[in-house]
Amino acid sequence: MRRRSSVMLTVAGAAALTLVVAQPAFAATRTWTQVGDSNWSTATWTGGVPVAGDDVTFSGGPRSTYDLGNLGLGWLMFPTTHEIANGGGAITLTGGIEVTGGSTARIEPQLASSGSQAWFVESGSTLDLPSAVYSDPATFLRLTVDGTMTVGAGGNLDAGGTGCVEKQGTGVLQLLGGGGGVGTCAGQPKGLLVAAGEVAVVGTPNLGGKDFAVTGGTFTGGTASGAAVVHELNLAGTGVVSPGPASGAGIGRVSLWGTSAWTGGTYRVDWDAASNDSDYVYGTGQAISVSGTRLDVRLAGTPTAGQFVRILGSDVSYTGQFSSPTGTPLADGDEFTSNGQVYSLEYISTGGASGVLLHWLRAAPVVVPPVDPPASPELAHSGAEARWPLAITAFALVGSGALLVAYRRRVRRAG
Repeated sequence: MRRRSSVMLTVAGAAALTLVVAQPAFAATRTWTQVGDSNWSTATWTGGVPVAGDDVTFSGGPRSTYDLGNLGLGWLMFPTTHEIANGGGAITLTGGIEVTGGSTARIEPQLASSGSQAWFVESGSTLDLPSAVYSDPATFLRLTVDGTMTVGAGGNLDAGGTGCVEKQGTGVLQLLGGGGGVGTCAGQPKGLLVAAGEVAVVGTPNLGGKDFAVTGGTFTGGTASGAAVVHELNLAGTGVVSPGPASGAGIGRVSLWGTSAWTGGTYRVDWDAASNDSDYVYGTGQAISVSGTRLDVRLAGTPTAGQFVRILGSDVSYTGQFSSPTGTPLADGDEFTSNGQVYSLEYISTGGASGVLLHWLRAAPVVVPPVDPPASPELAHSGAEARWPLAITAFALVGSGALLVAYRRRVRRAG
């Protein structure tokens, strides 16, 4: 079963040992087979009502009501669509969660993880967490999301300010609320590690207690009319910061409540020329530094020459410089080309208007590659050996010799 093998592949060393030990030797799998909604304590189960340490899977009706109080379980597995309503109590997991087969899982009771874990949401599947999720602050929680995982507006993803939370997989982790703190994953910048796929702060929630470290995936959030609030937003590696909804395609604003450092990655900026509005990340009472981050500008419409927008700001200070899409460092006033348009940057390092201004200059000229002239027609090769160059050479030598002999005879007669 993928559940067992995936854990051993994704959790290495001591963490793997933690997961194996965390599974009680007497753990059994209890399968929900009840057709209609019912309390867990009285429902029909294959193997009986779950007890501490059991794994639970759902193959019956689409809804159940959890009423077993505060209980420690191994795994929650959703091969079919199912909703767990909250009838009283919280669930602590020592194994993890797995949503497969295009299913939708909704878990209303409060959740906690004990020990290092990996949760899985397969492509086409959905996991909805409307309540608080507390990750073990002494270990890590890896969210391998190839589908969609959503933490609701009334929910939270909280690692106690010290635990590592890592987003892997090609899918989307949506955060509608919950500013609970997370720690630093080993060898990475501080914050919820966006290593792959997308982490979307949906709308304009206040996640002022949560840091993010974007190193391989994409961070999106905010709207054109309001800012999503986070603590630190650190950018490195091949990560992408692309404010706005719809996977960053729209315009968005992000407000930072913590000092943030961008040491790599890409800042993808959308600019709407008609409204002269653009993506904007700014530090509220916080400094921002940039070094080695590339700019990728996506322009809608045509600005007038010299028109500009503010794309990064701080009311304290800004330091550093961006790089062009090809990686060339950009000093103040340097021109660069992005997606067929030519821009320049203006840096303001101190004061309440600190930040970076992006100026549009012109459309880049379209370079048409030269067309090679058509090849000269050639005669078909007969297959015979090409002897004519040798014959011409011989004829020329014989002719030259005859002329030389005639010339000498004339000289003798004259003498």
